[in-house]
Amino acid sequence: MTHKISFKESNILSQLSSDYKEKPELLAQFISETPALENFEKQLKQKQPINRELLHKVLKEQNTSCHINSLKNIELIKEETTFTVTTGHQIGLFTGPLYSIYKIISTLNLATELKKKHNQYNFVPIFWMATEDHDFKEINHVQLHDKKITWHTKQKGPVGRFSTQDIAPFLEAVNKTVSSEFAKKISAFYSNAKNLAEAHRKMVDYIFGEFGVVIIDADSRELKREMIPVFKNELFTNDTFDAVEELSRKLVEKGYKKQVNPREINLFYQENGLRERIIKTSNGFEVVNTTLVFSEVEILKELTDFPEKFSPNVVMRPMYEEKILPNLAYIGGPGEIAYWLQLKDGFTANNIDFPILVLRNSVLLVEEKTKRKINKLPFEINDYFKNEDDLINLYINEVSEISFEDEIKSIEEIFALTKEKVVVVDFSLERTVIAELKRAQNSINKIKKKVTKAEKNNNSIAVNQIKSIKKSFFPKGSFQERRKNILEFYEPELIKKLINNLIILEDSITLMEL
Repeated sequence: MTHKISFKESNILSQLSSDYKEKPELLAQFISETPALENFEKQLKQKQPINRELLHKVLKEQNTSCHINSLKNIELIKEETTFTVTTGHQIGLFTGPLYSIYKIISTLNLATELKKKHNQYNFVPIFWMATEDHDFKEINHVQLHDKKITWHTKQKGPVGRFSTQDIAPFLEAVNKTVSSEFAKKISAFYSNAKNLAEAHRKMVDYIFGEFGVVIIDADSRELKREMIPVFKNELFTNDTFDAVEELSRKLVEKGYKKQVNPREINLFYQENGLRERIIKTSNGFEVVNTTLVFSEVEILKELTDFPEKFSPNVVMRPMYEEKILPNLAYIGGPGEIAYWLQLKDGFTANNIDFPILVLRNSVLLVEEKTKRKINKLPFEINDYFKNEDDLINLYINEVSEISFEDEIKSIEEIFALTKEKVVVVDFSLERTVIAELKRAQNSINKIKKKVTKAEKNNNSIAVNQIKSIKKSFFPKGSFQERRKNILEFYEPELIKKLINNLIILEDSITLMEL
């Protein structure tokens, strides 16, 4: 069974993300089209041509052992009537937080809905692996049953290139914490892969290959060649910086916060073990934290000969994606949508199409043991989005037979009569009466708090059930999908259940009972 709670009622979105869902017209200058199915027709007709032969070739080389349904979609890429919808994510261990799963499912469902509406076209769901990311601390762990399990390695540079030779202790700890065939299967991908990118590709294909998801690794020499003109512009002009900075300023003027800050050069220089920013100085082009320095001629030659050594940052990466894919939409979380809203003019400066931005589905998985606790309490499932203390107090007020309303009313009436009498003698005594009333009210409140504390002790089972439910929904104060991992919930039909129950472009969270 599923339940729905509106984003507005749940209060989990930032103001910017909330406005984008409810009133996207307020953000018209920052987007290409509002996220609605009827707006994709214009996008279909305006999409610039891309190098389909090259894309097809690279995808076939990268996905030699993927599911037959994904291979079929790769073949469709060659056709001018095929378009993509894309999501991307860091290559988190065992898929990372739950929301990485929901992003891919949202992408699948959008492709399905577009096919229903525009049957003359094909729509391929793409998963973009962020293999060039070098912030390993963000992905080096999983959270399982309130336990953080970390892969310790001394490797540096693009994480997709990390060898998995030293991952065995991490895998052993995971399988001791969660004993399942699914965990063992994913562990085997890591054990047998030459690097993290290969393991992640096999894992995503294992989970989503039958649904035709196509996986792309942008850490590719051939794909980077398509970006040489854009990267050259990035090195020698401030076009991207100026455009993104100005649009970001307009976003801030509307009362929103910036998610990212553009650089004058939004590129890294990368090799195995190295991914550092490129900066322009009086000496030429320097790679920070290294001794590498290039003249203008040298860096142009380096870009031409070794485009794979140039890696886009968070500002330039979306442009790389849209340059090489026949893409119509990007599906992201609230934080991603927020920084994409800063980028449209940067796309224009580089003559690249800007996609329709779609907020991914949001899900809360309700386990059977949690459902049983919910059934014992007098609240609706949606109520558990309220503050924990407020929820407990609501329960205590409902079950308590003690009320101080009559006493408080009597005290207020007595002091009102007292005030009427004393002001006849001396008007300044009114303040004394008010102060004494306040003291009396505070005394009653102290008694109420002690009674409430006693009531909580008397109803400790229910109170602990409320806390347990809240902990399941908001572990360590963070929404479940941002902290929990799929290993805790996986069952053979889980992915199909999610696909069938999530509705793309809806304005609500899906609460799904397991």
